[in-house]
Amino acid sequence: VVQVAREYSEQLTCEKLIEMFESYNSWEGLFYFLGAVLLKTEDKDVHFKYIEAAAKVGNLQEVERVTREDEHFDPKRVADFLKEVRLPDQRPLINVCDRFDMVDDLTHYLYSNNMSKYIELYVQKVNPMKAPQVAGALLDADCSEDFVRALILSVRAMAPAEQLVEEVEKRNRLKLLQPWLEARVNEGVQEAAVHNALMKIYIDMNNRPEEYLTTNIYYDSKVVGEYCEKRDPQLSFLAYKRGMCDDELVDVTNRHGLYKQQARYLVERQDLDLWAKVLTEVEGETNEHRRPVIDSVVQTALPETKNPDVVSTTVKAFMSADLPNELIELLEKIVLCRERLR
Repeated sequence: VVQVAREYSEQLTCEKLIEMFESYNSWEGLFYFLGAVLLKTEDKDVHFKYIEAAAKVGNLQEVERVTREDEHFDPKRVADFLKEVRLPDQRPLINVCDRFDMVDDLTHYLYSNNMSKYIELYVQKVNPMKAPQVAGALLDADCSEDFVRALILSVRAMAPAEQLVEEVEKRNRLKLLQPWLEARVNEGVQEAAVHNALMKIYIDMNNRPEEYLTTNIYYDSKVVGEYCEKRDPQLSFLAYKRGMCDDELVDVTNRHGLYKQQARYLVERQDLDLWAKVLTEVEGETNEHRRPVIDSVVQTALPETKNPDVVSTTVKAFMSADLPNELIELLEKIVLCRERLR
């Protein structure tokens, strides 16, 4: 029967022949018939029926191969069938969901059916790059943090750091990445996403944040500085200072009244353009922060320095900003400080 079906498939049409085999529940006949015509057609229904027949006759190896290689089946239909038929091996379903970006659906199905070993197989052997999506889907399903943490650790550096941090952080579970992040740092990873995330964790834990913000050279100062603003503006200042994020530093110190810190930064920075931004008032607008900054420069920041170049730059800045009265204050303070040092 299969031989006849093969020879007259064009005249009888695949659709009619599939109906005939199915009417007699002849899955083996259908499997062999479709196996002979599969390469001659791109009909998605024919390709689906071949996968279905292979599963029905227990040829799991063929189901796995076709789901891995075939380009002409409807992924949603095949995935739904594979979940319904519940094969003893989930690799065909993994193939389909991985190839056609159905990772969330795959993860939820495997987790809800207690198939954790296939989740591990997927991220460890098949596609570690999808570990971030899997981790996010598991957290959405209220999976144990211990399992998610162990899964991520098992993938090691093969998981993309930026995406992994993003998926976990937007679910407010960043701390579970701490062992994985510290392992990457110990391996010498310099990627900003890794160091940004670790800085955020240390800040929230109050684990020597000042020290890490000052000594770590790999984190993104703008990212971490913004993260710190609502938690501790002083830490935000340290992050912005380390990265010389002038505009952000001036803004945060103004908003939180950290004028002494701003004054010290301006004096040390020796940047006349930055001085101009801080000291110059736009016509018609009042700079409410200028006076307290000037007071902090005169009373605190400048007396603390012993560098003549810093003093010279500060004087030039006050002259350029056309602040004669404030300049006199500044010069008097400089004279007094020098007299004390004699």
